[in-house]
Amino acid sequence: MRSRSHGALGYSCAILALLVTAGPASAAACGTGLNPILVTATAVAFGLYSPSASSGAASNGTVTVACTTPVGATLPSFTIALSAGTAGQFAPRHLSFGGASLNYNLYTAPSHATVWGDGTGVTVTQSYASGAARASTIFTAYGLVPPDQFTAAGMYADGITVTVTY
Repeated sequence: MRSRSHGALGYSCAILALLVTAGPASAAACGTGLNPILVTATAVAFGLYSPSASSGAASNGTVTVACTTPVGATLPSFTIALSAGTAGQFAPRHLSFGGASLNYNLYTAPSHATVWGDGTGVTVTQSYASGAARASTIFTAYGLVPPDQFTAAGMYADGITVTVTY
């Protein structure tokens, strides 16, 4: 879909498909067979992307880690890793539509300086240190599609695996 008045191409992107793998259960009240950990993720939806926009397209998604039974429970320490997606690389990740692609990445902060990945290369994981009596916590993934990518209009998407290890 092309809008001549705004010069925007209709790219709608939804990522952060959720596949959770967990490490061994710890002695903490949460993360055991009686009170498993629940991991949910919201999509990073970039909406309309205009290749000529000076800042590209930015959007946020979240990863929530919570005790299934939160009353009196405390999360154990854990790390969250994000996969490279269907491109198989972090620098950059790719949103795909048929044979076309758009470069993008997911970051740990709104400055878009540090790539959230699996800890290899230039990527980092996110961590939570148990200590506070928290039954849930939320991490934000800051997505960015850089400007100046002229490609076919369409619904671009990628699938990211979220891995929580505790």
